[in-house]
Amino acid sequence: MRKILTGNQATALGCYESGVAYATGYPGTPCTEVLNELSSFKGVNCEWSTNEKVALEVASGVSMSGKRTLVLMKTLGLNVAADAFTQLSGAPINGGIVLVVADDVGRIVGDDYQDCRFYSIMSNVPLVEPSDSEEAREFIKIAFEISERFETPVIFRLNSITSKSKSVINMTEENNQPIRECRQIHKKSLQKTVGNVVRFGFDNYNSQKLKDYWHDFHESWNRLSSYSDNVEINKAEVKNSTIGIIASGVSYLYAKEVLPEASFLKLGLVFPLPKRNIKEFIESHEKVYVIEDGHPIIEKEIKNIGLEVEGESIFPRFPHMLYFTPDIIQEKILDKKEENEYVRVPFRLPVNCPGCAHNVINSLLKKNDIMAAGGIGCGGLGAFPHVGAIDIVKCMGSSFGIAYGFNKLNDDGEKLLGIMGDGEFWHTGINGLLNIVWNNGDCTLIVNDNLTVAMTGGQKNISSPLDPGSDKRRASIEEVCKAIGVDRTYVIDSYNTKELERVLLEEIEKKGVSVIIARHECLIFS
Repeated sequence: MRKILTGNQATALGCYESGVAYATGYPGTPCTEVLNELSSFKGVNCEWSTNEKVALEVASGVSMSGKRTLVLMKTLGLNVAADAFTQLSGAPINGGIVLVVADDVGRIVGDDYQDCRFYSIMSNVPLVEPSDSEEAREFIKIAFEISERFETPVIFRLNSITSKSKSVINMTEENNQPIRECRQIHKKSLQKTVGNVVRFGFDNYNSQKLKDYWHDFHESWNRLSSYSDNVEINKAEVKNSTIGIIASGVSYLYAKEVLPEASFLKLGLVFPLPKRNIKEFIESHEKVYVIEDGHPIIEKEIKNIGLEVEGESIFPRFPHMLYFTPDIIQEKILDKKEENEYVRVPFRLPVNCPGCAHNVINSLLKKNDIMAAGGIGCGGLGAFPHVGAIDIVKCMGSSFGIAYGFNKLNDDGEKLLGIMGDGEFWHTGINGLLNIVWNNGDCTLIVNDNLTVAMTGGQKNISSPLDPGSDKRRASIEEVCKAIGVDRTYVIDSYNTKELERVLLEEIEKKGVSVIIARHECLIFS
């Protein structure tokens, strides 16, 4: 049977077939649907964590018990999880851990030009990248096998194209028979030394007990490098000796469309690179191009081992990170530019939905000429020039810390307001509030509480109602604020504009810290 699935759906199916016992992460476009899809399969424990760092730490614990774990996030989420990630890399794991990380190459759905392959290289963690839905389904299984065979986490790289595009996959009866193996707990995965100490080994050890805990990372990595030269998802397709293309991900398909007669070295296990295969491929072709979405990472790694390829010189990445399309490859390599008649959709900046409670806050800020810091999410849309309500937007949960720092040393007396959503508050924003209270900060803060994580599809957070229309919830933003010492905590309906404005203007004039929780349910996900 054949089905047409998105890359996200196919990744979820492959995880199920891999026998994943637990899946966690934090919602982030374009890959949120992987966990949503996986939650429909029986036998898989799926849950959102409060943030990506916590998700990876939980996955580490699940791995120690011998079970397989999926951790889902977009690239910006890997920044949040970096502390846990770099400690996990090099330390031996038990049950497989695969991080499904989605880059937004070309800024198709997001706001960053990051490339998660840098994390792979920095931490010596293998990275697998599929080109389409069928490969997403099959490669995720191989990623779990690599993880357990070499006792290492694995990054599974998607991007906006592979996540959202649909292609055919071939279904068989084995789809209904997922692997449900559980590895026995072993001493190395429970080692109590710092991960990087184990990673580089012990120069001198005499006791057998220490040997039992020792993980020879270098030996494991050398085996993995040899494995990369032989794994089936790295394959050469040799047709002639004139033009050779080294590619991975969806750019492989685009290049093949434009250059069907060229030879290809298609990389599925991108890092560590299959150095022997690459050397043989380059030596057997007159000209070799590297075509890769994102930064020229594969190209630079190849050049670092003394081999000549061409890539960035004809595909410049500055000031924007490049994502390939067939016409770009055709123009740059074949020097052939087709004049196509495109229907140009008028450019339009995003806005909050009509009636969104965030619009009320934006209106009050503009009306009263109040400076404000915000974060990524529905609230951050107020920073776009056609709204012009928020002065600075940085990463999730950062606005409280930014407001505290500005107000602490600003000499002209004007306050910077800190604004974030309820999802941001629980994600990382609560730390900024704790810091303000601890250091006796002078801040007026707003939490836009629409009872859901709206920007990524309406997922619940810890203060969302347990049931539609219910007041019951696992935690309360206002109770937490009061418990940590914010005596001036207010809960006001966002649509009660007069009361909201009155309290806001009064609190800005006062010293100390106050939190205004502007609460009104999201109109889309209510």
